Amino acid sequence: MLIQGARALLSSGAIFPLYIYPGDDCSAWSTLFDSIPANPNLPFTLIINPASGPGSDSVPDTTYQACITQALSLGNNVNTVGYVLTGYGERASADVLQDINTYMDWPVAYRPSGIFLDETAATAEYLDQYTSYANQVRADDSSGSIVILNPGINVADPGFFSIADFIVTAEAFYDDFSFPDSLIINATEPAAKQIVILHDAPSTLPTALIDDLTSAGIASTFITSMPQGSAYNTTPPYWESFCAELTSSQS
Repeated sequence: MLIQGARALLSSGAIFPLYIYPGDDCSAWSTLFDSIPANPNLPFTLIINPASGPGSDSVPDTTYQACITQALSLGNNVNTVGYVLTGYGERASADVLQDINTYMDWPVAYRPSGIFLDETAATAEYLDQYTSYANQVRADDSSGSIVILNPGINVADPGFFSIADFIVTAEAFYDDFSFPDSLIINATEPAAKQIVILHDAPSTLPTALIDDLTSAGIASTFITSMPQGSAYNTTPPYWESFCAELTSSQS
């Protein structure tokens, strides 16, 4: 169980790849906003992604500024992380570091608590490169320190768990995922540092799988019935029920 502020938070939370423009009055985020205070013990991690990264300007537009600030005001159970593309180690390191610095220089009212490094190359030859990215995220503790790596599969080198707070070890079609066979869980690759993201799930909430993941202590989960092409720019139809199930399965 995690302690954040004065509230005890549950061990397994919800992660939301929030690649959705918030819209007027944050209307496109309203279902998400409703779910945060409705599940006050459930940790929420929101991946903020204005333009496949922070964008070319030093700060996001005023709509993003207002809506991120509003999200963070909803409770001590919500964190945001900024999306940064790494291209499986092929994107220029200077560009990756610039994106990290841009997020970390946002004003404190809507500054993310860390960074989501997408398309992670989690093999031994890239460990030093991603270590440098993680170090940059943590260079100023007042800005943020959460490092999430997303190889989308089990890492080839468990050393990546030593540099990350969390790793997405499964980003997959629902039918291609099988618990526990699809994951490697052991002392060096603990469930408490793993994230599962599944799309193309059944139209009926898969409560049995959710219960299995929370029982195993998986750090965060996102499951949507939406197809891969729109999985992250549309709120899952059963998002509120999903969050309620995450909460009740840990009661």
